[in-house]
Amino acid sequence: MTGFGTGSAEAEGLRVRAVLRSVNGRFLDLSVRCPGPLQELEPQVRERLQGRLTRGKVTGTIECEETADSTGLPELDLEMAERYLADLDHLAGMTGLPSVGLEVVARMPGVFRPGSRGPAPEQLEKLVAQALDQALSGLEEMRRSEGEVLAADLRTRLAAIAGLTDVIDRLAAEGREEVRRRLREKVEALLEPGAVDEDRLATEIVLIAERSDITEEIVRLRSHIDRFLETIDEGGEVGRRLNFLLQEMHREINTLSSKSAAGGIIHRAVAAKEEVERLREQVQNLA
Repeated sequence: MTGFGTGSAEAEGLRVRAVLRSVNGRFLDLSVRCPGPLQELEPQVRERLQGRLTRGKVTGTIECEETADSTGLPELDLEMAERYLADLDHLAGMTGLPSVGLEVVARMPGVFRPGSRGPAPEQLEKLVAQALDQALSGLEEMRRSEGEVLAADLRTRLAAIAGLTDVIDRLAAEGREEVRRRLREKVEALLEPGAVDEDRLATEIVLIAERSDITEEIVRLRSHIDRFLETIDEGGEVGRRLNFLLQEMHREINTLSSKSAAGGIIHRAVAAKEEVERLREQVQNLA
């Protein structure tokens, strides 16, 4: 499922920012970018992501930047200062002028350079972990919300299939009585009144009913619907199980449709198969 999350952490003049994005995928596919000084921490970043994510194509960026208070006390470039002093002493000897004081040397370019108070490697790793955890929490929350919406849609479509199954069951029961009535009418039209062999007629009705009976298909279809709902409630990585159940539901609907000649049943079987296909598309987005 899709997701997005950001996180940041700051200490000792350094700010770390993490950005994560994910799209649906059957397996976990990580693409992480840790530029500059964070490059050495990429293995730890991947390990942390793998500890909380199990599937999806995930791209992440971890960046760091110095904050306004990142500059510490100036640092003396001793080699540069010694070169200035040596040159000035040499110049003083050549000209007979007095040598300059330290205050002049201190103002020379490059003698003092800005100091940095960057954190130690352990502190930097801690900042990365904090920012990454925040981003992961945001990503997981977005995926969880999307999953709840998706689960609600699945339940709605399952309810539609269950309703169509109830109608098919009722039409099938009415159809059995209709077969009996029509067969009796045809037999009586061919024979003299009162010459109908009731036992033979009953046998023929039973044979026709057995060939067109869809009771078992309806029972199995309802069982698959119940199991589908239970699987959604269980949560976790349910995509493969739901796909299998959808295949079985499609099979049962096809069978009952082929065994029935009633237009009302066939029409509702087609509608049920359409809902199964919509469910199949949605299930591809489930973890």
